[in-house]
Amino acid sequence: MSVLSKSVYIFASLDALLTAVIIFFTHAKFAGTLGNLLLIVAIYVFAVLMVMSVKGFYKIRQYEIKDLYFLFEALLIGLLAGAIIAIPFLGGFAYALFPINLIAIYLGSLIGRLVYVFYKKMFKPTKNILIVGAGQDGKLIAEEIQSRPELGMKVVGFLDDNMNNIEEEDSSIPILGLTYDSEAVIKDNNVDMVIIAVKSRMDSNILTDLAKGIPLGVKVWRMPTFYSNVTQKLYTSKMSVNWLFYDYVRPRHILYSHLKRIIDKIAALAILLITVPFTLFAIIGIKISDFGPIFFTQTRIGKFGRPFKMIKLRTMYYDKVDEDFDDDLTEIERDDKRIMPFCKWVRRFHVDELPMMINVLKGEMSIIGPRPVREEVYMENKDSIPFWECRNWVRPGWTGWQQINSNEPTPEERLAYDLYYIKHRKLSWDIIIYLKHLWKLFFGE
Repeated sequence: MSVLSKSVYIFASLDALLTAVIIFFTHAKFAGTLGNLLLIVAIYVFAVLMVMSVKGFYKIRQYEIKDLYFLFEALLIGLLAGAIIAIPFLGGFAYALFPINLIAIYLGSLIGRLVYVFYKKMFKPTKNILIVGAGQDGKLIAEEIQSRPELGMKVVGFLDDNMNNIEEEDSSIPILGLTYDSEAVIKDNNVDMVIIAVKSRMDSNILTDLAKGIPLGVKVWRMPTFYSNVTQKLYTSKMSVNWLFYDYVRPRHILYSHLKRIIDKIAALAILLITVPFTLFAIIGIKISDFGPIFFTQTRIGKFGRPFKMIKLRTMYYDKVDEDFDDDLTEIERDDKRIMPFCKWVRRFHVDELPMMINVLKGEMSIIGPRPVREEVYMENKDSIPFWECRNWVRPGWTGWQQINSNEPTPEERLAYDLYYIKHRKLSWDIIIYLKHLWKLFFGE
């Protein structure tokens, strides 16, 4: 996955190196053997990087005063998780060394980020962006750039050969010329990056003009690729989705699918066993509330359009349950009279969704994936939204990329997040999505 800023890799490498060095020296006397020491270092590095990624420290962002606390919080949780996992190798020393590790790594990580912020503010110039194409796609990506000052980019203007776009210009960003003017425009405006946002296929004359006009050293992006890097969503148009199929059938994704299925089963069993007390408590409360059935099942659409019965704990009064109701698409108010008072906490912390682990064990769902929708919703969106059925190339998920990014997405936005997940899916990212879901879960978000 390409990134827009090398700072994403720099900070991850800094935190990994800093954690590895400090853990190595503070634990050298207590690890016993070199093998144990290296394993302990790997445990801490993995835990810190996972939590820092979940907290959003490895993406392009603007740092604020409150991040002093959030950085401390992320390192505290990551190092505490590492200490707990390392107890079999270190015993009580894992906790005894915890404050030293936390202070040292926090100060090192903080200094590194302060240096970066100072450099970015004082020395790093704003990147000038030129967009080829002043149509709908070009204006969309210009708006995305303007709304994200953390990118450190400025759109200097458009190039466009379409006279309709030039005559109907209504943007605050000027059209600086035609494509054959690219060399002069790039030179006059000190352009650092060119984004190609021409929706139709460009002919050889336009491509030749751009090839001659864009000097070496100026980065060139296709609009859909740039858009997906900025928004973490796929740009759902023909020019970006047609090749999704070829990415989907790559050997690495075939291997990933087999490994994920094994991990899904293990994780589902673990979740069911760990949450038994909460599930039993919820079942008793539901039964006492109105003596109706415990479970609520609803037909949803699974992989390749196959229907299945999704299982949840019933949280609404039995006489208020509507088979057509879809709480994945309809926002539920906390004071909704259909919800049994006891079940408000059940819904808030998603305890009602724990029976979905049975769907995961049966192979109908995965832990991570696009959220399954009702058959009526699937058919309606399939007819009205291009490429909607592509989201069903993978098993639907208990949680997913869309759920942790948008609580009330439009169908088009949901599709954009889901296709982005399908394109970039890998086990390490699934773990990050799951950890982010748990974070939101514990805080009732």
